[in-house]
Amino acid sequence: MRNIPLTSMEQLLPFPTAEELLARKREAVVFVAPAATVLAALQLMAEKHIGFLAVIENGTLSGVLSERDCARRVVLQQLAPGTTAVREIMTTRVYSVAPQAKIPECITLMHEKNIRHLPVMRGHEVFGVLSVRDLMGALIERHERLLRRLQEERLTLLFPDPSSY
Repeated sequence: MRNIPLTSMEQLLPFPTAEELLARKREAVVFVAPAATVLAALQLMAEKHIGFLAVIENGTLSGVLSERDCARRVVLQQLAPGTTAVREIMTTRVYSVAPQAKIPECITLMHEKNIRHLPVMRGHEVFGVLSVRDLMGALIERHERLLRRLQEERLTLLFPDPSSY
């Protein structure tokens, strides 16, 4: 058996995909219709303890709505949340990734586009939503596993099994 030298940490411990992270989350995508009021959307976010909703119309993602959107586009403009429709303030330029996207790709996109939530799309279907918190948690977990693995390798090099001589 031929040993192939490691050239990257990715070979030692691959990053999980968006799909793998969502499988651990096991939370359904929470969505709202564009015709719903901002007040109803905020009540739904409060009830579900989330800060982001997919806006779905006719089974298709037509936008997204975050607490930040509500604060900046309703509160600061002094609009009435009970009569303002989600479609009037939702973000329509939506950035997303495929389920096969790995953590670094997701983080890079979120950083470059200054977003905190990232829809994961399978075709035209919203498969799930990843947050900055989800990705940071996955990175921390991976780094901890990587450090444990490197520590084990270090101990093996320092204290080899005598029977291997």
